[in-house]
Amino acid sequence: MQSIRTIVVDDEAFIRRGIERLVRSCGEPFEILSGFDNGRDALNYLHEVNGAVDLVITDVKMPEMDGVAFIREARKHYDFFPLFISGYDDFEYVHAAMLHGSVDYFLKPIDRDRFRIRMAEIRKRIAEARESRYRLADMEKKAERLKSARQTQLLKDVMSTEADLSRLGYWVEEFPDGRYVLLNIALDALPAKARHYTDKDWKAYSYALENIIDEITRTAQKAPFAGGWWWRGNADHWVLLHAGRSADPGFVASEAFAAAEQYCRAVRTYTPFTVSVAVSDMVEDLYLLREAGQSTIGLLNYRLVFGGNQVFTSRLVGQTGAYSLDAVDPGCYRTVKRIVQAVRQADDGQAAALLNRFFDDLARLESPRLIQWLLQYLTIQIHAVWMEHAEDIGAADSPEEELNRIKLAAGLGQIKQEVKRLVLRTTDAIRQHRREDAAKPVELAKAWILEHLDEEITVKKVADHVYLNPTYFCKCFKTQTGETVLDYVTRMRMEKAKDILRDRSLNLQDVSRRVGYQDAKYFSRLFKQWHGLSPSQYRERLRLET
Repeated sequence: MQSIRTIVVDDEAFIRRGIERLVRSCGEPFEILSGFDNGRDALNYLHEVNGAVDLVITDVKMPEMDGVAFIREARKHYDFFPLFISGYDDFEYVHAAMLHGSVDYFLKPIDRDRFRIRMAEIRKRIAEARESRYRLADMEKKAERLKSARQTQLLKDVMSTEADLSRLGYWVEEFPDGRYVLLNIALDALPAKARHYTDKDWKAYSYALENIIDEITRTAQKAPFAGGWWWRGNADHWVLLHAGRSADPGFVASEAFAAAEQYCRAVRTYTPFTVSVAVSDMVEDLYLLREAGQSTIGLLNYRLVFGGNQVFTSRLVGQTGAYSLDAVDPGCYRTVKRIVQAVRQADDGQAAALLNRFFDDLARLESPRLIQWLLQYLTIQIHAVWMEHAEDIGAADSPEEELNRIKLAAGLGQIKQEVKRLVLRTTDAIRQHRREDAAKPVELAKAWILEHLDEEITVKKVADHVYLNPTYFCKCFKTQTGETVLDYVTRMRMEKAKDILRDRSLNLQDVSRRVGYQDAKYFSRLFKQWHGLSPSQYRERLRLET
């Protein structure tokens, strides 16, 4: 039998040693861990061993902290059996001891025979309690596994292109609140020797690949991440990592990138294959998970430009040997982003005007490699927009075909015509898909958002206002506006912030709260991302202009 870990607390040393001898005489299962002359030291010991004690035998009257106070405080944190011993035959002490779960109350001098009989009963109770705890822990583990399996199935359903989004309900409530990052893991081009693999080989490598993903996903549950799920896609694997709402976004992003590198490294080390991993931007609301997934699929197309065995994010187009385009040429990079936004909104006039500016900027660049990468970047971004609507407007040409047309074009003029053709095809297809009946709830939602910019806004709140399922509403909103619900909320908040910043009597915290952000630092970071200036720099520019 597992030992019964026991401590004895009594301020009289000879009595304490006598009790310890008496406990040892009750049989082998009883193990004396230590003895103390006051409740304070005994409590500190419990904290040191994290409550790893089964039985506490304590006197009632002691200096510094008496036995009743000690047991009362200790049982707030730890689960054990207390047994009181005292020389005071007083009902109040007995009553206090029983209130705090004492298994018995012995008066000094202790009746040895009765003590041994009682200890045998205590040994049985402790064994029963242990068995009960084991069964409960086993039930909790099974419940947790069932919950995790249910959550994983939900994620597969949400990401499936065949899923009926209007029937998914409030599925997000099955998951903890916080910030999420989605990773898409896809095998790169197979090695030439793969054509000789047998079915047995493929099963073994598939098993190894999924073991790697499972192991890394589970070990990724350290700061800032508190959990993760993975599941098979059509020809890839997905990983969703969860961090608490208070986690720093920059730290979450860097650790997600590190986890993605770990997947690449492990697959390269333990299999004959390599994988590329696309990492989504922060997912602040799980109802936007499908949009995050579509963006990662688009990012994986950059393998056509930079090769595989890399990590791709929206900020860094490649892990090694690749430009961070926003750092190398921020003007062209921002123009590409605006072109993509115009295409999403089916605004072909704005897209054409921005294309003209983009090609004027390209003509001034001296690096052929940078020009090539910017063209490839724009092409893949436009293709990704088409893929976001592929369920409704049909399949697009492959990104390989689009990039090949540009590669074969003679000069920037012909390249411009090819890109313009792709842009107009995409905007026309999106515009034709949009219907007036779907636009009405979206317009109502936009009006409600504008009235509540200073409040906490979630997808569920907005969707409930227009009586639509949140997941289905996200799809409708993206189809009609070309941006996600939260991107629209952020854009409107940033525009409102520009107006509020004109009032120089308001400090940054006041401005932040008026546009729905409690954290002024987070607001400042967002403002700079959207406008290229910090709030204080924007105010200074206003001052100089006036």
